Amino acid sequence: MATNKRRHANAIPIASFATWMVIGLFACVAGLGYVYCKNQLHTTGAQIKQLESELAILRNRNEEARGNIVRLSSTWTLQERFKSGFITLTPITDDKIVTVRNQATERGARELQPASNPVARP
Repeated sequence: MATNKRRHANAIPIASFATWMVIGLFACVAGLGYVYCKNQLHTTGAQIKQLESELAILRNRNEEARGNIVRLSSTWTLQERFKSGFITLTPITDDKIVTVRNQATERGARELQPASNPVARP
């Protein structure tokens, strides 16, 4: 029996077309992913740079504050403020002094004392 040879001459190669479509789609997705990652990298770098500059500013403020604390708490400055009347001091009377004694020395410093509650063991 004779077959028609022209029957398959105009057929579309669907398998080849689908393969190239998958390859093209993969290339597009990979390219978009690469661009997204690079964009995130630049954005994160800019944020890091901004935070580092803020950190440097805060460190400078801390150093200035420490310098002011040292300057304002110096003996000479405190004496000058006391003389000018900015700082007022009141004498401490004996009725405001409290003495706290260690109980271990009252019992005897050489006695052994339990460090935890004793547990009865059978």
